[in-house]
Amino acid sequence: MSQSIISKGKDVIEAINLGLNILNVAREDVSIEIIQQETKSFFRSKPAVVKLTKTEPKTMEIEASAQANIEDIIDQLNAPSNALVHNETDHDVVLLQEESMSENEGKVWIKGGRIFGKPSNLTYPTISVGKGINLYKNKEKVEGIVVVTGNDSYEVNLEEEYRETTWHIDFDKTKLNVKLHIEPGAKITRTLKDVEPSHHIELHAEEHIEIQNTLNYKDVVEKLQSLRAVHGFDHNAIMAAVEAKETGDYIIATGTEPKEGKNGSLQLLIEDKEILNGPKQRDDGTADFREIKHIPIVNQGQVIAIIHPPVPGIPGNTVTNEPIPAKQTYPIIVQTGYGTTLIENETRIVATETGRPNIEHRGQLVKVSIVQKMVHNGDVNISTGNLRFKGDIDVLGSVEENMRVEAEGIIKVTHNANRAVVTSKNSIIINQNVIGSTLSAGRNNILVSQIVHLLIAIEPDFKKMMLSIDQLLTVPAFKISDHSKSGLHPLIKILLEKKYQNLTAVTKEYIELCRRGNNNLDSEFHNLAESLRLCLLSSVPNVWHSKENLNKQYTNIQNILEEYKVSEKDHCFIELMYALNSAIYCSGDVTIKGQGCYNSKIHCGGKLQINGVFRGGEVHAGLGAYVKEAGSDGGVTSLIIVPSDQKITIGIAREGTTIQIGKVKHTFTEEQQYIEAALDENNRIVLK
Repeated sequence: MSQSIISKGKDVIEAINLGLNILNVAREDVSIEIIQQETKSFFRSKPAVVKLTKTEPKTMEIEASAQANIEDIIDQLNAPSNALVHNETDHDVVLLQEESMSENEGKVWIKGGRIFGKPSNLTYPTISVGKGINLYKNKEKVEGIVVVTGNDSYEVNLEEEYRETTWHIDFDKTKLNVKLHIEPGAKITRTLKDVEPSHHIELHAEEHIEIQNTLNYKDVVEKLQSLRAVHGFDHNAIMAAVEAKETGDYIIATGTEPKEGKNGSLQLLIEDKEILNGPKQRDDGTADFREIKHIPIVNQGQVIAIIHPPVPGIPGNTVTNEPIPAKQTYPIIVQTGYGTTLIENETRIVATETGRPNIEHRGQLVKVSIVQKMVHNGDVNISTGNLRFKGDIDVLGSVEENMRVEAEGIIKVTHNANRAVVTSKNSIIINQNVIGSTLSAGRNNILVSQIVHLLIAIEPDFKKMMLSIDQLLTVPAFKISDHSKSGLHPLIKILLEKKYQNLTAVTKEYIELCRRGNNNLDSEFHNLAESLRLCLLSSVPNVWHSKENLNKQYTNIQNILEEYKVSEKDHCFIELMYALNSAIYCSGDVTIKGQGCYNSKIHCGGKLQINGVFRGGEVHAGLGAYVKEAGSDGGVTSLIIVPSDQKITIGIAREGTTIQIGKVKHTFTEEQQYIEAALDENNRIVLK
């Protein structure tokens, strides 16, 4: 009987070629019958189906003769009824063909790690190969889709993988810690997954991972010794790394950190600043704000403070047993001024006069003195003359028209200041009203306070720019650049344009403020303004565009801030109940507790708090402003100004109220309540 098969393909030609390949014959050796032409439609396509019949010139006969060779008989059989191809591998392909058709006819499957196939005359099963599997047909590796026939031998090889254990040891920069990083090795074996009978199957392997950590304790210790690490071994951490099943880091040795000492210090035995008390209640139930602050006083012979010497630190050791010195400690340096002296081997500060203690801190330098007090009974007027004193002044009355009161200490006025001038290098307290007067408080004038506030904004951005330059200089593209002519000018220009635009704006504001101040400022402010202009705003390279001079510039900024920045311990203030047609300047805070402020000008380097009405005039607050009520129903212009990094809080903002944050302004055209204004990241005023 002639052999026939049914073959399918996406078109007739493909179906014929596939059938010829299966029969292993030429086209002229078969007769072709087209059973179904291919069809294509939107919803469903049908393959082409052809029947190929092998033509033979004569029927092969098998002679049953005793003398016939068994091998010749087997060679003449078209297809054996049960053929097994064994390749001495772990996985065999078993090809089955039986005379009777079954449900597995023309299918292939995997069971128990073995591949079984039952090709038929009409259908040949196919196999595709997955990851980690090599399939060989007649000892040649095959890929893609493989047709299973009874005339070929097959061999399956499952790949095995081995991953070596890798590890390394690193010191940190200080050599205080030794870190071991380990990635354990592994052996990966694969087995064939069972697959149900199908006309087409894909060979998939199941992976079995066996962790093989080959690191041993001896290797770690020998490596540590080769690195000269001899101190602080953590044997538990080493064993944990040796037994690790996952990638990880282990601190296997630790040095001894130095113990920091203490700088010399000053232990105060008295209050050195004003104490804020609550208002006292009068007999009629009203509040008395006149004694809201208590100013400390020391008596002659009283111990002001105890001086403690520095305590040195304890050195540490690296893992290589190198000493790590402790940070150096410094003694406190005390300078005694008027009314104070040192006793008992300069360990105690004692008052030799009665008065208010004045203690100034500048790092490890402390200046201690006693401020004397002048008490003036009654008003300051033409009959008493102006008052000037190096200590505190208490005026138990008012300061009247065209009179002046000046002091280096605190000035307290029991009643009013009327068309007068009151000046203090410390603080001013007016228990009642200020009308048509000028008040000035603080070691720095208002111009210096504004300049210092700008330097506070410049300092951190300047430092960040220097760090950015250091990072850019490590980039190869910048390393090969020739800085001999232009220095760091190109880098500074790029950074200011792309990243630090605010630094440019604040620097210009600082330079302009110094120009307006002219002769009212010390030369150090003008010198810094000129060097900042050359460094940040110059369009051509100059000597300031070097790392050395950038560091010098930054040091100059820090030194000026250290000298002029108002600290909490030197904090000055102005307090009053009511202001009308007055000018008030303070390098610290300004608080108006009573009815409010009308048609006045206020400049303060600290916080501004108006518990009443602000109506008409202009106020500047370096650390933000709170106003209970601003503006008027008549639209009187009332301007509140704070720096770009501060906020303004208003209880009621009436028509005509204008706020300015940095250089951005906003005017209220109608009444609004409970406002908190600040700049957003886009430099726009946001009202909350």
